[in-house]
Amino acid sequence: MTKVEKPDVFIIGSGPAGGAVARTCVAEGKKVVVADYQPFGGTCPLRGCEPKKFLFDVTNVALRRKHMTERGLRGCLAINWKMMMTAMAEMRDPIPSLVENFYEKHGIIAVHGKAQFASPDTILVNKKKYQPDRIVIAAGATPRPLDFSGNELLMNTDQFFEIRELPSRIVFIGGGFIAFELSHIAAIAGAQVDVILRSERFLRRFDPSLVECMIEASRDMGVRFHTMMPPSSLKKDRDELVLCAGEDNIEFRADCIVHAAGRIAHVAALNPQKGQLELNQKGGINVNEFMQSTSNPRVYAAGDVVGNTMELTPVASMEGMVVSHNILHGNGERPDYSVVPYTLFTHPPLSTVGLQEEEAQAQKIPYKVYEGSAAGWSEYRRIGERYPSYKVLVSKKDDTILGATMNGHNSEEIINIFAFAMRTKTTVAELNKWLWAYPSFGYTIRYMLK
Repeated sequence: MTKVEKPDVFIIGSGPAGGAVARTCVAEGKKVVVADYQPFGGTCPLRGCEPKKFLFDVTNVALRRKHMTERGLRGCLAINWKMMMTAMAEMRDPIPSLVENFYEKHGIIAVHGKAQFASPDTILVNKKKYQPDRIVIAAGATPRPLDFSGNELLMNTDQFFEIRELPSRIVFIGGGFIAFELSHIAAIAGAQVDVILRSERFLRRFDPSLVECMIEASRDMGVRFHTMMPPSSLKKDRDELVLCAGEDNIEFRADCIVHAAGRIAHVAALNPQKGQLELNQKGGINVNEFMQSTSNPRVYAAGDVVGNTMELTPVASMEGMVVSHNILHGNGERPDYSVVPYTLFTHPPLSTVGLQEEEAQAQKIPYKVYEGSAAGWSEYRRIGERYPSYKVLVSKKDDTILGATMNGHNSEEIINIFAFAMRTKTTVAELNKWLWAYPSFGYTIRYMLK
């Protein structure tokens, strides 16, 4: 008879959510097993946030040099794609070993393989059965399937980070975070870049007026945008790829077509039916307010696999900590999504926190708006940035910040200040009394709230 292992906690996925649960539970004396079919560490450090930010930082220097030519900076500065990607890989590639070494040091059992439910209380990995007290699904997300002929010729965003020679012409399918971020990196590095979207609106999580400023900055880099262009077919023609899209089957010829049209919860491969797992409308694990499965109380879920929450590393980590608390101490902790800042790492970065104006209107919340261009401010004139802009929503009821969006250099840090103000319920009047280092980008908050 095959031996059945019975750990206290079995975690599917080794990313930020799964890692948070593993670390917390093992520290409390629990026997913990973590299974992952990909290298340990998860999407963010290996195939997402961290490698992307590395490429952003390198290309940002190149773009800044271009902006500085009118300010006296001279000399050639070109990106060596192969060297840049090699340097990125040297930073990234040790991470799985570091994670596994940490697990071994702390007594966490790491299992390489695809985990599946064999029954509501049993997990199967590499033909071995586990019957834990608690199961945590932190399996992340997987590229959204695109249904058109020739889709097997697409490159996914994971594969983009492995390119060692920059293609001359790249088409990105999609209009969200990763499509914009990677398109900017490729364009600054010297590729001809087209971005096609099946609908009309890009970057739906951000204010449309600031998105338009971002698009103008993108066009200055040579990125071309095409809306209402659902892809219909992809084929190879000698040494190039030909993508047909839109009602008129417009042809896009390129050396590389990248699928950047979003991701879905990585659930189907887990055999959710055998696990008696109810799914939500977005195909993720349906959970209650305590991150516990609504149909299988042995199971908790955190991170992108839930589907209904924001696909952000800090959110996944927070949910992992909530799950840990509820496993160890009983259901009592709930995730707090009230103030979640996030940034699109384009050139320049686009950052936001809280309500967008459309949401405030839909909720009939009385508000006033502070908005405008920051292009005339000395902070942005110094660095030659042409399209910085901002919008801040303030409650008419109590003068607190409802939401803020900022497009411009260092917006990722400015937005954290707004998030802090929202968490502490600091009023605009109080913010305007604060002293800031000058001249700094944080100081620009004073300009925004005049």
